[in-house]
Amino acid sequence: MSGAQIVGLVFAVFVVVGACFLALVLVRVTELLLTIKGTLTTLTTTALPLLEQAEQAAKTGNAGMVKVAAITENVQTVTDNVAAVSAAAGAVAGGPLVKTASFSYGVRRIITSRRSPDRAKQVKKELAAERRGRRGEAR
Repeated sequence: MSGAQIVGLVFAVFVVVGACFLALVLVRVTELLLTIKGTLTTLTTTALPLLEQAEQAAKTGNAGMVKVAAITENVQTVTDNVAAVSAAAGAVAGGPLVKTASFSYGVRRIITSRRSPDRAKQVKKELAAERRGRRGEAR
């Protein structure tokens, strides 16, 4: 055998070994792809009902939010109306009530001031007498 034939034989052996290795890799990749396909199929069959439930929950939640928004709007309207009624009642009743209170306070002061002068004079005299007494004791 010549050197070229030996090199050709070695090269042929390497090509056969390489082809076997490549075939083994392709078999493993095929198995991996089949496993991935099965997992995706399972995931799809499991996930679709969950996605449908999530969509239904979102629709129900949106409907609930619309109802809450309507209730909030109604409460705001009622609050505004109550504030307006309160302001109107305060304006209608507040003015006369303040005037009545001021008038009654003035009347009470006048009546009290007419009764008090005698008492005030008496208290002033007593205080003056006490001061004189203390001055006399201090001397």
